[in-house]
Amino acid sequence: MKKKALAALLACAMTAGLLAGCGSKEAAPAETTTTETTEATDDAAAKEEAPAAEETAATTEVVKYNDIKDELGGIPAAAKDMKFNIGFCGKAFENEFWRMEKEGSEAAAKALQELGLDVTVTAQAASGESDVQGQETVMKAMSNGDYDAIMVAPISDSNLTAAIEAAQEKGIPMSYCNDKDANVDLPSVVADHKDTAELAAKWIAEKIGEEGQVAVVQGLPTAEAARLRTDCFVDYMTANYPNIEVVAQQNADWDRTKAKDVATTILKANPDVKAIYANNDTMAMGVLEAVKELNLLGKVLVVGTDGTTEALESIKAGELSATINDFPYYQSQVVVEMLVRTLAGQEVPKYIYSPHAVVDADNCNQSNEEILGWTGFTLAE
Repeated sequence: MKKKALAALLACAMTAGLLAGCGSKEAAPAETTTTETTEATDDAAAKEEAPAAEETAATTEVVKYNDIKDELGGIPAAAKDMKFNIGFCGKAFENEFWRMEKEGSEAAAKALQELGLDVTVTAQAASGESDVQGQETVMKAMSNGDYDAIMVAPISDSNLTAAIEAAQEKGIPMSYCNDKDANVDLPSVVADHKDTAELAAKWIAEKIGEEGQVAVVQGLPTAEAARLRTDCFVDYMTANYPNIEVVAQQNADWDRTKAKDVATTILKANPDVKAIYANNDTMAMGVLEAVKELNLLGKVLVVGTDGTTEALESIKAGELSATINDFPYYQSQVVVEMLVRTLAGQEVPKYIYSPHAVVDADNCNQSNEEILGWTGFTLAE
């Protein structure tokens, strides 16, 4: 089977029949989460040649990984006779979340190698989380490289639009990892930002007795994750807890120092604030610094998102209140898995929500594998 011909065919199959419009906030609304998938018409795992496009066309429903992993079964046996060279165009690896995404993708390659598959993952990133031009350069280089597939996490909604479209024209199968471009519809494995925000809102509401003032520290406003986590948090609080008031929401652009400064300003202007929700753990740790400097530790709850090592250690130490752990180390493994399955001819859901969970003092000493129920990969006979 010729690699480039297979790649071109699969790229067509992965983009055929899409109903979601470009530029929409989400490829499909969170409310449509379902476990339904279309049954394959052939046993693709037994084939050595690429199946027809209509046989690999993915569903347009959003499914949860934990709901479909058993249905997928082992990775098709056809993968044993193939080579998978996967590129990962990530965000800045200076951020631990993205380092964990990188390490997870590399761990997936190693685990698949141990099953006898020829899989390599090469991860590259921009120099910083606002280096949109640097990331575009990385993506363009990958699309000109010898990759069978590319996983990509755009910094903003549109900084990689042209580069992704150029890779599409070359027939390279791609998948979004955690973040998406607003203008190009691709298969994706992403966090359910709406549910993440609502979990944070529910946890905070319960802890403060469903009344009082709260605030939000938002990430980069051009990032879909930041907007959804903020908007859905505020909307959920407003709809479900009439005695809770969101008194402030300010941007800190994913930056720890900015988050500390923003939180200091919020807390001085609103001394009755009982909790602050930060869109990621990097900012949450900055918020926590402000809380400690103002002698409010134990009086103001701080909740983050991502599940970074520092955040988890802080929870164990009794300082950070909670994080909504998106398990980036495992999220990127799911992306690698889906690309390998697709290249091997298996139909997989097009839009997948990766697992997440609240981590607080009650479960912070459990391993991520325990919380997730992660069992790794298997190969079909």
